[in-house]
Amino acid sequence: MDILPLNFRVLWFCGAWNEEKENNIFIRSLNLCYRYAIVTLIYEFTISEIIELVRTHDDIEDLTEGLFLSLTYIALCLKYGNFLTRKKEMSVLLDCFRKETCRPRNSEERIILLKYDRKAKWCVKFFMSISQATCIALILAPIMGPQKSDRPLPFKTYLPYSISGLYPYLATYLQHAGAIFYGVLLNVSFDSLVYGFTIHVCGQIELLCYRLSKIFKDHPEQYQLDSSKGAVISECVRHHLHVHEIVRRIQSLFVWTVTILFIFSMVTLCTSIFQMSKTRILSVAFLSLTLYLGSMLFQVFFYCWYGNELQLKSKGIVDAIYSSDWTIATIRDRKSLLFVMAISQKGLKLSYYGIFSLALDTFTWVSLQR
Repeated sequence: MDILPLNFRVLWFCGAWNEEKENNIFIRSLNLCYRYAIVTLIYEFTISEIIELVRTHDDIEDLTEGLFLSLTYIALCLKYGNFLTRKKEMSVLLDCFRKETCRPRNSEERIILLKYDRKAKWCVKFFMSISQATCIALILAPIMGPQKSDRPLPFKTYLPYSISGLYPYLATYLQHAGAIFYGVLLNVSFDSLVYGFTIHVCGQIELLCYRLSKIFKDHPEQYQLDSSKGAVISECVRHHLHVHEIVRRIQSLFVWTVTILFIFSMVTLCTSIFQMSKTRILSVAFLSLTLYLGSMLFQVFFYCWYGNELQLKSKGIVDAIYSSDWTIATIRDRKSLLFVMAISQKGLKLSYYGIFSLALDTFTWVSLQR
């Protein structure tokens, strides 16, 4: 995978992605069984959490204890279902980044795209590290911390059977550990897909700015004699429209799930802080809640930060055109450049019908709601 390789490698490990079809029927069947085993694990765990919430709705402490993680898994199930049912749209989006217009043509352009590719990889590694640390802390908290019962479990879920025996208890504990492990992998991968695609779009915009600045920079006196320069400007206009098409596809594919995530995040942040206030400081449980709260804040912050970067970067196209020697361009090419400038002045914004825009103002608003 050439676009966001870390994300799709994790999704392949979780059975959620396989771009190349396997010819061997036996291996294909095993992959299918593995995929639906993970789907069953995640959805069954989420349903059991929801049932337990309904059963304990009269007890505010039990409700808040189960609510902060339940909402996270409900959002994960929505993202998971959205990804599995819209794989064709995902493939089309990936192909958009593979078009000839988006590919580097020299070493300078390659350096530009490589810079953003590294930034996307760093984002995945950083978020995955924090989330996996949270995962380990949540799994170990019932064992290492003070125990409220003889058979403590990492999370409160509805159990239609008794866990007083050793083997049912161990099996249930392993199920919880597996659900949180795969849940973290999938959640980080789905979230960082949006971060990664947004970062790569920023790279394409910088690539476009570089090409626009190079049209008149190298040999401005030859522009009037070189008919290919007009074709280059037309290609830059098509590149600009193609970037808008990519953003539209990202918005159509992901933003509705991000909106639900933002709504849930406000409740999750409040319940997490409430749980921390009842937990002894310097305990494993307090550490796990602190890591969980930090992961949630970083999750929302990265959405807003890179959405804000996209907006600022797209507005920078106007400066790139205006700072070039556009006065020597033909009237037709000037109109093309003015067309690009007029569109770029608004900036590219990821939002759900104008609400929950991915920008730093949204992050500030979500953080203040807690």
